[in-house]
Amino acid sequence: MFVIAWDSGLDAVDDTAVHLVMTAVQMQVKHMLMAVFSRRNAYKIRDGRFQYAVGCAPPNPYLQNSKSVSNLTSYSRATSISGAGEHVPSIAPTVGWAESEAALEAACDPVARPHLQPASTLDLVESLKVQRGVIPSHTVYAKNMERALAALWHPSHEELEQEDIHLQEEAIKRRLVAEQQAVIW
Repeated sequence: MFVIAWDSGLDAVDDTAVHLVMTAVQMQVKHMLMAVFSRRNAYKIRDGRFQYAVGCAPPNPYLQNSKSVSNLTSYSRATSISGAGEHVPSIAPTVGWAESEAALEAACDPVARPHLQPASTLDLVESLKVQRGVIPSHTVYAKNMERALAALWHPSHEELEQEDIHLQEEAIKRRLVAEQQAVIW
């Protein structure tokens, strides 16, 4: 942050500005990761837009259960204000209810879930193409897509160096085999 400020011609940076930028970067990374993981896995929605429980099993449409009837977590409810001025939940679920919901969800869960490969740059590119609103600035979006696509299709310097070393080793092996065959003849 100080280097960027110095490059911009500023003498100092306030600590609150650093904290604000760090929080903004954390939120942006969270949104990008949620975009990637929500494309790969099932998730639940609260209040019609908040994603949570990423990685849960998708519901089986052929299995009838009463989960949707008693689902208290699908929508938030307003709290009431007590005489002391404290917010009190309007519907407080009990421990027994939570345990029964967890048991029902586990019973409706498929036995074997498919094993997914680790998230890759290809997943990032796909999710950014589908959910363009994750990065609202076109300039930042274009630059990041360019970097992600370059990382997909171009080998890194380490990979190129490793390939050169491998080719040198193969050439040495071939030369040694040829020398050994010449000695045998």
